[in-house]
Amino acid sequence: MKIDRRTAVLCLALALLMLSSCEADPQQDEGPLGGGSLDSSVDEAQASAPEPAGEQLDHEQMRQALEERTGAAHISDTDDWWPHLRDLNRELQRLQVDPTDCKPYVTASALPVPTGALGALAEDGDTQTVIYSFAETAAAEEYLSSERTGVSRCAEHTVIRDLGESTAEARTELTELELLSGAEDALAVRRVMTTDDTHQRQLAVLLRHGAVIVLSTQPEDEETAVDAALVTLEAQSAAVLSELVGEEITAPEPEPEEDQEDEEDEEEDSAAEDSAEDPDGGSQDETSDE
Repeated sequence: MKIDRRTAVLCLALALLMLSSCEADPQQDEGPLGGGSLDSSVDEAQASAPEPAGEQLDHEQMRQALEERTGAAHISDTDDWWPHLRDLNRELQRLQVDPTDCKPYVTASALPVPTGALGALAEDGDTQTVIYSFAETAAAEEYLSSERTGVSRCAEHTVIRDLGESTAEARTELTELELLSGAEDALAVRRVMTTDDTHQRQLAVLLRHGAVIVLSTQPEDEETAVDAALVTLEAQSAAVLSELVGEEITAPEPEPEEDQEDEEDEEEDSAAEDSAEDPDGGSQDETSDE
């Protein structure tokens, strides 16, 4: 889908916690969107991404996991995005964000990968799956925690881009959703972005296990229940994460709802009372004969 420069820049900046499906025109740098801190991530940009360190996976390991578990036709990694970081950062710094204290979160979340992480992205139609691999578990924990905090503090915000004779404006609403997962940590988010001529609803699931985070996103389908869509995204992320960490990660079975438990308790109590009144199963007939 080709879109104009205005929408491309807004999509670039507003893809919080998820990869944007927006595609820029030929003059625009293209790249997946993820999250992370701005600290020294662009100022120290090199010609190519750094080599893996600590617990970090290399690009080949991440690509292989995505190929085996997603079947996506297009896969890219940090080396593909690295040369565009300076241009991307320059565009992001031109944005105005309301409330203003959300700008660090908005701009940081539009960078390709978190600071200190390596990544790989698989695109399969409207669904994207991205891997973030950190040098240590603590860094991955901090990243997911900061994303959860950002979703809470910047649940409603507006991004404005000055285009000279006019401005482009996008309003975003973020909502954390409930999610069952067997991963060590998990976050599910709904993003609703509205501009003058577009309205996008997207779901994202982030799973963390050790020093690895897997993020899966897809547009929200009105015909599919949100809970069902989240189960699908969680399973997709868990499959890739399982491949990377070498152990099977499965979501626990949902607990029965309180009303259902009450009904089951009532049925059990009723059955117990019937059994106590008629232990031999024939007391009513005997009474009738008398």
